[in-house]
Amino acid sequence: MTVRQRIETVLRGELPDRVPFTIYPMMLPRGLEERKLRERGLGFSCRTPVVQWEHPSCQVSTRRFQEAGRRFERVTWTTPVGEVWSTNALDGAYGSTWAIDHPIRTRDDYRTLIFMAEDARPVPCYDEVRRLQQAFGDDGYVIGSLGLYSPLMDIVVNLVGSGSFGYEMSDNPDPFWSLYEALRGKARRAYPLAAQSPVQLVIYDGNIHPQVIGTERFAKYILPCHEELAGLLHDQGKIIGTHLDADNRTFLERVGSSSIDVIEAFTPPPDCSVRVSEARDAWPRKIIWSNFPSSVHVAAAEAVFLTTADLLEEAAPGDRFLIGITEDIPEDRWRTSLNAIADALDEFGTTPIPRRRRHRGQVGGDDR
Repeated sequence: MTVRQRIETVLRGELPDRVPFTIYPMMLPRGLEERKLRERGLGFSCRTPVVQWEHPSCQVSTRRFQEAGRRFERVTWTTPVGEVWSTNALDGAYGSTWAIDHPIRTRDDYRTLIFMAEDARPVPCYDEVRRLQQAFGDDGYVIGSLGLYSPLMDIVVNLVGSGSFGYEMSDNPDPFWSLYEALRGKARRAYPLAAQSPVQLVIYDGNIHPQVIGTERFAKYILPCHEELAGLLHDQGKIIGTHLDADNRTFLERVGSSSIDVIEAFTPPPDCSVRVSEARDAWPRKIIWSNFPSSVHVAAAEAVFLTTADLLEEAAPGDRFLIGITEDIPEDRWRTSLNAIADALDEFGTTPIPRRRRHRGQVGGDDR
């Protein structure tokens, strides 16, 4: 099977010839080592928006600047009812950014953001999706997105920040929940376009931390948005996934009873507490697209190899399971770590995986 065929087989709930191994494209530097890893079965998992957002009554401007040797980007939105702005640091790896401040500073800012949400119009960008599907071919899999978080997570991550989330919800409840409803209306306008798009899987939402959100708010304000999109996708024979990369222990039951099909970026120990075997027991009909635990990337090749072997054993017989790289790997470790994962997949990743195994042989490769 090709990489794409393996992924598609798993997403159908069937057993591939071996457990798929994927990475986000921007996390794999191009070159000789990249080509060797892809020849060993490493494929791309590419997420791309199926819609673009237009704001006919708003203006947006971006200014980049430097302070104390660091690069920043300030984005300013100007609307008929006010202006808001936010700042990101641009010194993250792989093109990532870090929020320095958020657009909600006063109660009046809510009115501006509500206007922006109500003004937003989704426009299909299916041609770009098809271009990527053709470009990756059998070497990867293209996943759709809406280019936004669910409403509550958008507020937490992008508009107030997790540190101010609780204060804003308590001090300004009326504008806070009015903004939530405006953002929900915005997302709803994109749901039908996602269902009609040329992708089979849509990843919606993510980075939901139980310690910040809490189980009850997760059930009341986040899962209903997932359910609404899931219904439209399922009607079209498509599936929905969510990027749940935090510790999911308190969410196990809620996720298990939801319509979510794919738990993407699921992170096992030692970084989070839920083992793959526990997740499979709690979610027997769901697909786990696991993130290889990031802390292990800095360990020796043997530890990476054994961790991968353990993940595979817990995922036996190998259906509804993929190993992915969804977090940055240090520049001096990605060759060692990815090759050690590939070594373990070579030895233990062929399906059906025995439910109990004994380690055989030595760790392949050197500490590159």
